[in-house]
Amino acid sequence: MSGRQGPEREVLREGGDFRLICVPFAGGSTRSFARLAKHCDPGWQVVGVQPPPHPPEPERPGGGIDTLARFYLDLLAGELRGPGILFGHSLGAGVAHAMARLSGPDWPAGLHLVLSAPPEPGRSSDDLLCLEDGRLFAEAGRRGMLLELEISERFAVGYIVPVLRRDLAFVASAGWRPGRVAAPVHLLGGTGDRVSPPALLRRLEPLVGARSLRLLEGGHMFPLDHPARTAAALAEIARHSLTVS
Repeated sequence: MSGRQGPEREVLREGGDFRLICVPFAGGSTRSFARLAKHCDPGWQVVGVQPPPHPPEPERPGGGIDTLARFYLDLLAGELRGPGILFGHSLGAGVAHAMARLSGPDWPAGLHLVLSAPPEPGRSSDDLLCLEDGRLFAEAGRRGMLLELEISERFAVGYIVPVLRRDLAFVASAGWRPGRVAAPVHLLGGTGDRVSPPALLRRLEPLVGARSLRLLEGGHMFPLDHPARTAAALAEIARHSLTVS
């Protein structure tokens, strides 16, 4: 069984020339950003992406993030252009950053990169992947990696854990490696985030050459729990980018 259905790319809101592209967290999907899309500027087009049902194998040991990044670069060929924002949350932040790194100097002008609650650099998911399904779900919840949902363990093990496990495999062994990229980078985080706390974002700020760092009230899943605040922060980044880029 699997809880993730639908296409790998979905338009969540039609709009004008400005495009917001959302890359999901481990266990997330295109629909994870549906509420965020509703709060975005009506002139924006909002697009969500998600991994394929059968993710490609990493091209090298520890190269899972790059493999997923290449999949999205191919999926979004022709759509990655300015003005716009590539927004990655949690695991998606690491993947979005890898997309910019792999693009090198060919990164599109006017396309800003927002790393939302990015993962801790170099942290492997091996300690989670070694757990049996029930314990994996419980531990991910304890760490604040999941939305707080009133669901049975049977449902979680049948529908949520298979997707979560497949996604976490992309950061097995090596984890995420931050660094400077050609894209203009912005950091976004939650004040109460235990997975990607404010101190981590401040440490990452010089490593990725961030142009801005914004903290919003909330935990790790603040874009889902507080979509209006997240949309407002993205709008502020967009206003700044349009005047500076």
